[in-house]
Amino acid sequence: MDAPSSIHDLIKSLMDLQTPFPARLLYQFSDMPADDCQVLATAWLSVPMARRRAILQDLLELSEHDDLLMFEEIGRIALEDSDGDCQVSGISLLLEAEDPRLIPSFLNLLGAADKAEFVRAAAANALGFYIYLGELEEIKTDLHHKIEDALLLAYAEDPSDLVQRRALESLGYSSREEVPPLLRFASAKDSEEWLESALFAMGKSADNQWEALVLEHLDHENPEVKGQAIHAAGELGLSAARLRLLRQLDREKDEYLRSELIWALSQIGGEGIEEKFDQLLAKTDDDEEASLLEEALDMLNFTNEMLEFELLKVDYDREHELHDEEDEVEEPWDVDDDEDDGYEEIEDFDDDEWLRYVDEDEDDLDGSLDDSYTLEDPDDEDDL
Repeated sequence: MDAPSSIHDLIKSLMDLQTPFPARLLYQFSDMPADDCQVLATAWLSVPMARRRAILQDLLELSEHDDLLMFEEIGRIALEDSDGDCQVSGISLLLEAEDPRLIPSFLNLLGAADKAEFVRAAAANALGFYIYLGELEEIKTDLHHKIEDALLLAYAEDPSDLVQRRALESLGYSSREEVPPLLRFASAKDSEEWLESALFAMGKSADNQWEALVLEHLDHENPEVKGQAIHAAGELGLSAARLRLLRQLDREKDEYLRSELIWALSQIGGEGIEEKFDQLLAKTDDDEEASLLEEALDMLNFTNEMLEFELLKVDYDREHELHDEEDEVEEPWDVDDDEDDGYEEIEDFDDDEWLRYVDEDEDDLDGSLDDSYTLEDPDDEDDL
């Protein structure tokens, strides 16, 4: 078995363009010790640009296939690269870092007019997650608003449509009052790219005001727009889309759209979905779709459990609301004679006399019995 390579061996291999970079050394970038990171950061810009780009792309591909690999350290180094492609790769490696300390770097890249539009757009995209954290109150309020302001400024003033659209997509997480009109305007533009971005943002909004617009585009002829509408329906948990998505799944052949349909249905839950997934799983010979269906079934079980919980909670709340309403109806004869509660004392109350009043005006039983008396002091109402 080969001995572990040192950081100096790693850098030497990076510098050697005459020899293909050993694939086994890629794993050395994962969870790199702090001292090694400092050495690599110092030497990084001395590595030929073509090799830097290739290594970062290899790490991105590797991370997509192995969730246990963590390349955040090299991602942070790449953020400081002078090359835009390397910076975008660094951003991609850091998308799941969930580290607010990255926010200043992303904001600087978003506002840097000298950076390529694809770099600014990648930074705008990365900031969306931190808007989400802000809505959950997991980052400071002033920082949350600073990110929103930067994205709104980019949407309004950046000369690139790509940057504007990515800024709008990230603003989908925001509850700022400025955002819904922007989404409506974008969806109404004569542009399928803007419509796609608007649907993406609607899906992130957790706001069912977009239900009609999302449902309207579930059959769009553009696969990218249709895919975003399907995804948004899943993210919003639109039960009104369930039957339509099930029917589409029966006839859809496009791999991308099928995966979106399966994912969305697993998020929506409800009748008929589990049976459909089981049928597809039993007859598919596609390993990737089988894996997707198995994951979707796991998610569906969770979704259905949550739906059942919500139904139970609604029933529970409704039952207690009815009980509370009944408790608010006070009996006029339930008076404590030992306390001065604002009523004239009732002496020698005659049951027959009471029944006579009821017979004469049966409608009184339908109203609040409290109407039988007039409070002399409203503050004494609690004494009933």
